[in-house]
Amino acid sequence: MMALFVNPAQGQDERFWRKLLSGELVEEAKKVEVEPKWVFSSPNYHLDLNSDGREESLVILKRDGIDWLDVVGHDKSILFKAKLWAMGVASSLYRVRLISLSKSVRVLVLYLYEGKTESKTLQASARLYFLTFENNDFSTFKLTPGPRYWHEFEGQREQYWRRLYSINVKDYDGDGTKDLAVEFNHMQNVWLYKGNGSWLSL
Repeated sequence: MMALFVNPAQGQDERFWRKLLSGELVEEAKKVEVEPKWVFSSPNYHLDLNSDGREESLVILKRDGIDWLDVVGHDKSILFKAKLWAMGVASSLYRVRLISLSKSVRVLVLYLYEGKTESKTLQASARLYFLTFENNDFSTFKLTPGPRYWHEFEGQREQYWRRLYSINVKDYDGDGTKDLAVEFNHMQNVWLYKGNGSWLSL
């Protein structure tokens, strides 16, 4: 009696290619966006980002415990949304600063308190985010997580320190576009704007 053996790997390969050619595999790969169960909103921060006389607004939303930034147009449409890093509880946006890097480039610097953690040590920090756009075109929005702006640490054995950094705006690489430097004492972290929402950290 002859036994018939089928290579299971060959069968799997055949099913894979069949799904790929029919488009079924692409449908399986699509993720269904699930509506969050819990949403908490910060106050709206209103400012005219592109100097057209109409105000846009920023809002930080906690969607199921994850921080998001929404930029809302004057007509209430969502212009941009992005996920933010949060380190611990009580994270919040506490300051924004609009800076013109050149005639065609603007950056909205976001000061985000990342929250705090408490176990054996206490640690809290704030981080800068750079929301850039070019030629007053909101479709060019790009968000870049920047350096820490403030850091507080309390460890065991009565160790404690707190650092508040300053921000300087200057054309460091001489390309005609201003850059950002975050400084504390003799420590300096320079962020060079390279175009198209891209930053280089030195």
